[in-house]
Amino acid sequence: MIRLLGLLGSLLLGAAVGVASVAVHRDLVAGFPAGLVFVAVVSVYVAWALRLVFPGGRFAASYCLGWLVVLGYVVAGRPEGDFAIASDLEGYGLIVVALVMVAALVTSLTGREPRKST
Repeated sequence: MIRLLGLLGSLLLGAAVGVASVAVHRDLVAGFPAGLVFVAVVSVYVAWALRLVFPGGRFAASYCLGWLVVLGYVVAGRPEGDFAIASDLEGYGLIVVALVMVAALVTSLTGREPRKST
C-alpha cells in the first residue's frame, strides 16, 4: 500500500513538474532561454534522483510518465486551435526534453541500478 502511494506521489510530482515546465519554458533572460534550461535541468535531475534514491526505477518511471502525460495533453491542443507550445526554439527545446524523458522512462523500466562512479 505504501509503495502504491509512493508511485502515485511520484506520478503527481511528474505532473506538477510538467505543468511548471510548460509554464516557464518560454522565459527569457536577456535573450537567453533561461526557462528552457531550467526546465531541462530540473526535469531530468528529478528523474535521475528518484532513480538513485529508490532502486528499481519504478518511481522514476512513474514520475516520467506523469511529466509526459501533461506534455502530451498540452501538445494535443484544443479544438479551437489554441496551443501552449509554439514552433520556435523554446517549443522545440521542450520537445527535445520530452524525448529525454521518454528515454529516462524506458531505461527506468529495465529495473537495473545506475552505475555509481567511484
